[in-house]
Amino acid sequence: MSGYVYRRLVYAQVLPNIYRCVVPNLGTNHVDLCLSFLPTSIRSFSNKIEQVREDYLFTVPYLINSCGLSPEKAESVSKRIKLQSAEQPDLVLKVLRNRGFTTAHIAKLVGLRPSLLLANPEKSILPKFKFFNTFGITDAELARVCSSNPTILGCSLENLLIPNYKFLKSVLLSDANVIKSFRNNSWLFLQDLPKTLSPKLAVLRELGMPENFVALILTCYISIVLQKREKFDKNVKKVIEMGFDPQKSGFIHAMQVFVAMSQSTREHKLDVFRGWGWSDEDIMLVFRKRPSFMNASESKIMNAMDLLVNKMGWQSTDIALCPDIFLMSLEKRVIPRCLVIKVLQSKGLVKKKLCLSSCVKPVEKLFLDRFVTKYLDQVPELMNIYQRKDGFQALDMNICVSSSKL
Repeated sequence: MSGYVYRRLVYAQVLPNIYRCVVPNLGTNHVDLCLSFLPTSIRSFSNKIEQVREDYLFTVPYLINSCGLSPEKAESVSKRIKLQSAEQPDLVLKVLRNRGFTTAHIAKLVGLRPSLLLANPEKSILPKFKFFNTFGITDAELARVCSSNPTILGCSLENLLIPNYKFLKSVLLSDANVIKSFRNNSWLFLQDLPKTLSPKLAVLRELGMPENFVALILTCYISIVLQKREKFDKNVKKVIEMGFDPQKSGFIHAMQVFVAMSQSTREHKLDVFRGWGWSDEDIMLVFRKRPSFMNASESKIMNAMDLLVNKMGWQSTDIALCPDIFLMSLEKRVIPRCLVIKVLQSKGLVKKKLCLSSCVKPVEKLFLDRFVTKYLDQVPELMNIYQRKDGFQALDMNICVSSSKL
């Protein structure tokens, strides 16, 4: 038999038998039995097979009993880490528990980054905890953040975490703001921030953006400066050409819209508004006034327009004067108020042509004073209608809200 044919037979027939011997419910005698059919030249492979089996038999129970993983999750994670003893992972778990990590935190962390179980806690984990503690991040916050983003515990303290902290502190000006940034966007500490963000922040400063707005971008609108440089420059130019002033907050909101959705999505939403009778000039005026109105979903736009135009009788151009409507909850705010207004109009208690903003913009107490409490003598059930209690949800308006995300 030629050597080539022999090797093919070994790979196709004998090695699969060895693999099956590794399965936990088969004993070592099966391995020996399989190996007895192999030539001496490859019997040394038996030691590796036996080691794999022993690692598997230790790793899965440890992940279940010590780390809190489910059997299914432990089975999956065992493909990414092999534990030969409890000594090193026990040290890691002790440090984590001493720092306030719960079983749920540990299970989540190990599931995402099992290699941390083999880390040296004194050299690679504790120094990072102490570093974050120095500027005010608590152990409880670290447990929450690091269990969701354990890569933080695996990156370099000297080359990444400390330089990023110094950069953020120089822009945000206080540890309190750095902590806020850490809570909201912990993954920022995994980026090379000085290299990634400095050139874009320099552009914004050259345009006259105040430092407090620069800090606002880093804490709340970070995606603006995480764009690729070419796209960032293009969007800055576009927003300025639309008339936005970098010294005002509208510039930030307009930039965020361009970051958050593709051009095709924006065009589609513009077509939706055009379908309700808005001209391009109307759309541009609304966008300059409230850029974030574009963040509303198509279903919310359609539901709001249907309610206000078809059921309440306002003109679509009236809605253009009150774009905040698209940022409000239809279900919790707009519909209850429209129900009240509709009832009052049907009884002749308020005029038919009310200003939309006077109905939806006032805070709840002011709205109740103007349109509910004032008319309870004439319409005793008005509060029930406003609160949409049983039997008062829709009355004769036949309001149908097709989207649950309102």
